[in-house]
Amino acid sequence: EASPVKTVPVEAAPDEQVFVSMTGGGGEGGDTGAEAEGCSSERQQLIVALAKVYSHLANLGQRRQKCTAFHSRSVPRWTMLQYLSRIATYFHCSDQCLVLSLVYIDRIVKMHPDFVVSTFSVHRVLMTSVMVAAKFWDDIFYSNEHYAKVGGVTTRECCMLEAQFCKLIDWRLHVLPDEYSTYLQ
Repeated sequence: EASPVKTVPVEAAPDEQVFVSMTGGGGEGGDTGAEAEGCSSERQQLIVALAKVYSHLANLGQRRQKCTAFHSRSVPRWTMLQYLSRIATYFHCSDQCLVLSLVYIDRIVKMHPDFVVSTFSVHRVLMTSVMVAAKFWDDIFYSNEHYAKVGGVTTRECCMLEAQFCKLIDWRLHVLPDEYSTYLQ
């Protein structure tokens, strides 16, 4: 039996708002998001753990910060677990990409101390990071139009975020096995 489809507004560019469909209950009634997408138990554990890390990172970023292309006008309504579950499911990316996205975000924060990941920016930073990881690591990846629809932004904004992200990380996308293992733990 198919889950009902719920349309959820997601903040997009300053002058527009994009609506995306989110299947299932969107975390209502105790739904964690990961289980709703039919993930394996290891993948669910990874998604839950990473969602906690990203939530913690965003909460640490509650200080004065320069507004970037990754900032939305308001804090998105989706929890990190709901959003990461959606990204992991509909990006059809590997578990490795989910871990690489954390490595990439950490690299940017270390390279640019003025770059703050906050509750206003974490969703877009995460979406872009996983998209870049999927394009670099996975054999099969999708168009920016697909990633934009899943992430709740316009295709134009998705392309702009990707370009900005790659500049911020100085195109350093390769991750050595030791570094990967450190982040996996």
